[in-house]
Order: sequence, then C-alpha cells, then structure tokens
Amino acid sequence: MPNIVLEDEINKTEPQSPQEEPQKSPEKKDKKEGNFLWRALNKRIPRILPFIHPILFFATLVALDHGFRFVFNFVSTISDGYMQQLRPLTLGWALLLTGLALLLPGIVRRIYMIVVTAVVAVLCAVHGVLINMFGKFFSFSDMAFAGDGAAFADTSYIMISKTLVAMLVAGVLLSVLAALLVAPKAKPILFGALPAILLGLTVILTVRYTVLAANDGLVWDQADDPAFLYEDFSDSRNCLAMLGIYQYTFRDLTNVLDVGYGISGDERQELEEWIAARGHESNEMSGIYEGKNLMLVQLESIDTWMLTEKYMPNLWALMQESIRFTNHHTPAYISGGTFNTEFMVNTGILPAASGTPNSVYTKNDFSNSLPALFAEAGYKVQSFHGSEAKVYNRGNVHLNLGYERYWSGNDMGMHDYQLDRFLMAGYDEMTKGEPFYSFVITFSGHGPYSDTNWIGLQHLEKAREIAERTDGHYVNAISHALETDLFIGELIARLTEDGLLDDTVLIFYADHCNYYMLDDALLMDIKGVDTLNKLTNTDLFIYDGGAHKGEVNKVTASIDILPTVANLFGLDCDYASILGHDAYTADGGYVFFQDNSWYDGSVWSNELRQEIVSARRMGQFILKSDWYSKK
Repeated sequence: MPNIVLEDEINKTEPQSPQEEPQKSPEKKDKKEGNFLWRALNKRIPRILPFIHPILFFATLVALDHGFRFVFNFVSTISDGYMQQLRPLTLGWALLLTGLALLLPGIVRRIYMIVVTAVVAVLCAVHGVLINMFGKFFSFSDMAFAGDGAAFADTSYIMISKTLVAMLVAGVLLSVLAALLVAPKAKPILFGALPAILLGLTVILTVRYTVLAANDGLVWDQADDPAFLYEDFSDSRNCLAMLGIYQYTFRDLTNVLDVGYGISGDERQELEEWIAARGHESNEMSGIYEGKNLMLVQLESIDTWMLTEKYMPNLWALMQESIRFTNHHTPAYISGGTFNTEFMVNTGILPAASGTPNSVYTKNDFSNSLPALFAEAGYKVQSFHGSEAKVYNRGNVHLNLGYERYWSGNDMGMHDYQLDRFLMAGYDEMTKGEPFYSFVITFSGHGPYSDTNWIGLQHLEKAREIAERTDGHYVNAISHALETDLFIGELIARLTEDGLLDDTVLIFYADHCNYYMLDDALLMDIKGVDTLNKLTNTDLFIYDGGAHKGEVNKVTASIDILPTVANLFGLDCDYASILGHDAYTADGGYVFFQDNSWYDGSVWSNELRQEIVSARRMGQFILKSDWYSKK
C-alpha cells in the first residue's frame, strides 16, 4: 500500500526554496572585496575613503616634481619671477594625471597610479645621474646613442643624491598606498575626473600660451627668457628647472617625435641672409701647409692637468714645439661627449640637440666637411679608432662625412683595442697616400677609473710613483694617460724613421674635459676654476716640426677647428655656412655653452649675444634642411 501524506503533516513541514543558498558571513565577504587597509578604513570612514586616494596621488605627483627641483635648484639661472609664473604647470599636470586616473575602473586605476609614479621616479633618477656625469639632464634625443654609451657603462658612473633617492622611494611608496585605498570594484568617477582634466588642461595651456609664447618682440639676447628657452629647448638645465618634470618630458617627447626634415620659408630666408652676411679673409697663415700630410688626433679624456712632462713626456715634448691655443674649449651639446666634439670638428656645425632625425648623420650631404674638403684637394682620407664600426654608427657616419674608410681596431688588427699603443697596427694605412689626411681617435683615456681597470693596470705602479696627488681618481687617470702617451711616442718614432715627419702636420686636441673623474668639485680644484663651464678648457696644438710655434690666446672652440685647418691647408672651404671661425681672423673669439652662457676671454657671462643665438639656430637649420645638398 502506498504511503499517504495527510494534509496536516504537509502543513507541519516548513517550505524550503530550492534556489536558496546559505548566506555568506559578512566577514568572508569583506575579505574577498578588498585588502586589509581598505576594509579597515571602509568600516570607519566609508564616505571619506573614496576621496583619499586621488588626493594622495595628486599630492605625490606635486611633491615629486617640487622635491626634484629643490634638490637641483643650483643648476638654474632663471629669475625667481619667471619661476613663479611657471609653477602652475606642475599643478596642471598633477590635476590632469589624477583626472585620468579617476576615469579608470578599480584594478586598472591601481596599476595606472603605480606605473605613472614609477616612470616619474625613473626619469628623476636618470636626470640625477646624467647631471652629475655630463652637467646636463636627460633628453630623449640622447637615446640616439644610448646603446653606444651603454657599451662603456660602469656602475661607478652612477652617482646620485641620497636625498633624491629617499624622495623617489617615498613617492613610489605613497603611490602604492594610494593604490591600496582604491575600492576593488571602483567605477570611473566622471564627476571628479572631468573637472580635474579640464582644469588641468586649462592651467597648462594658459601658461604655455602666455608665459611661454614666442612673439615678434622676443628679446633674443636674454638667456633666461622662458619663451626662447622653451622654443630652442637645447638648455636642459634651465628648461627642466623652469618647466618641471612633467612639462619638460612632454616638450621633450613632442620635440623628438617632430623629426621631419625641412625648415619653413621664413627660416630658409633667415638662414640665407645669415650666410650672405658672413665670409672669410685670407691672412698671414693662409695656405702655409698646402700639400702637406695631416694627422688629426682626437685625444680621449686627456685634460690639461694630465698633459705634463711628468705624465705624458712624448706629447708634452711635441706641445713645446707647437702652436698652442691656450684658450681652447670643448663644450658639449649632447651627452655623447666624444661624438659631440668629433662631429663639430669634422663639420664646423653643432650636432642635433633635439627634434632632428638621427639619419642626418648618415644621409645628409656634408660636402663642406673636413674629409670632403681634403678629398677634393686630392688627399687620401681615412679614419681610425679602436671601437667597432657600430659604436656611434661610425662605420656609416664617417663614410657619409667623406672618409674613404673607417678602420676599427679589428680592421687594423689591434691586439687590444683598449690600449692605444696597438693603434700602431694601423700605421701603414694611416700614412698611405700622397698626400694623406688621417683622423685618429685614441681610446685609453676612457673611464671607468679604478685599480682593477685593464687599461689602468698597465701603468698603475708607475702612476702611483709619479702622481702629485692621490685624491679621487687622480692616480687612475694618470695611469690611463701613460698608455696614450706610449702611442704618441711610437707614432713620432715611426714617422721620423720613415722620413715623413717633416712633411706631416700633427694636430692634437681633447674630445672633452676628463669627466670620468666623477667629481666636479675635485676637477675644478685641480684645474683651478670655479664653474662647470670653465672645465671645458682643454688643449689644442699644432705640431709642424717646430717651423711655427708660439701661443694663440684668442678664445677658440671645437667648431673653430675646421675653418682654421681649412685656412692653414688652403682648402676650398665655404666658410660662410659653418658656425666656427678661422682662429687667425678677427671674427669669432668666443665659446658658447649649452646653458646659453658664453665666454670671450675676458668675461664669463650668462647673457646671450645676438650673434651666438643666431649661430645656434642656423646650425640646426643647416642640419634640418640638408643645406649643402640644396646649394
């Protein structure tokens, strides 16, 4: 008999919903919805909590910028009045970046805030390292040769302010804290994001098109005029100091991305008028070396205090019988100090600081370069250096400049490319041709300096015996210089033995001051100067067997070497279209620096003359327009 359930029994049974599930405890739900910090604050201040993380993120961005500028406030020559007018840029960018964060959902917003802060911290750190090494801040245009610089990088080069490091670490930690305070399922907050973005953009654009707006009345001879500095964007120290990390980075990126060839019609007319007003007059030194051989030797990191009878006897002996340019300077306009000077000496114009494609070095016409002029005069022209052809892309750049061939250490058969003595492996090629012009770049003066560096170990004991001081990397620098001097001694011995010395002019110059000492204060003490720009005073001298010797006290710079050499050798040079001047004319007589200050032999100044401003502008116009190809 089937079981029968009576109605009374049914009524006694409580109904059960088949879809109903046991409820989760509030404790478990909270645990899944957020981290411990967010849960704790959400219980206590739930209404205030959503506003804390954007405020904290905003404050972190502002603090990073102002903190960075506080650490490096010594690098700026901008007046306080201008600086105050430009301060709102930081607030505008902080508002904009914070507003963008509020447009994002929970987990994405967290990642965004941490990534943005981390990128800012990395940029600040890189700026801090480069300002200590090269006296300039980072620019994305430096990335053109970043790989080449990395090939010679060493941890000893990384010198950065402890205050800056602490500030950057604190900034990243604050951004992490802000990220932890974002609700796990937070939605975009349009009512906060849109006003922040609009206000931020308004502030940025207002400052950009008022304080930084160029106009017809721009005073070109004021080095600290923010509109000119912003437009020119070659003085990284003042630009970063006045703009702050955010506007500087934005300007730098847009400048680098705007790398098209060409200049405007007005700029071309300005360039043509500038060239038409220039010229060159023959003088008592014109053509005195016509038909003679030339060896142009660029000395890696050989500073004035290293070139003494005790430290470099072979090179010093030559200098005593030479024409010495006692007021010569090697300013740097890009971070690659060696290539910076190498390019100026060979072309008479400045390297591309920014906003110009790297292909200008390998594709532009340089028919007015030193190798091109010598080749036109019937010389065999070649270049020699221990580094591989890919470093600074010399294998292509030198060919485009007009050299028949670039000889690397491997090409020459050098036993060790780091040791200059082995450059003699290329001697036969260096002296091939009647007449010949050979451009030689030494290497052994290169850093890093330490008791374990292979180059320095060759002569470390002797350096310790003869060094006149022992602080910093002084002894190591001397040990490197001794190796370069070995090459000079062997070169002169072979030229003499082969009967070539009387018919060969040797010109020696340094590529830059010895910044591998990594201590500007020490270097200024050694050289007896009181500013970073004065450190650029380096040696330049011409040895012709003693036929001509003495001192030239006129101020010269790297860009003056080409016109001076062209005059001495009687080359058919277009003097009007290069920035430098023949040292034996009345023109020129000054050096200008990346920060737009200049020196003319009597006054160190932060004022900018019309002539110097025009020269810098015209140099960039020549590169961007590929001027020589359109002559």
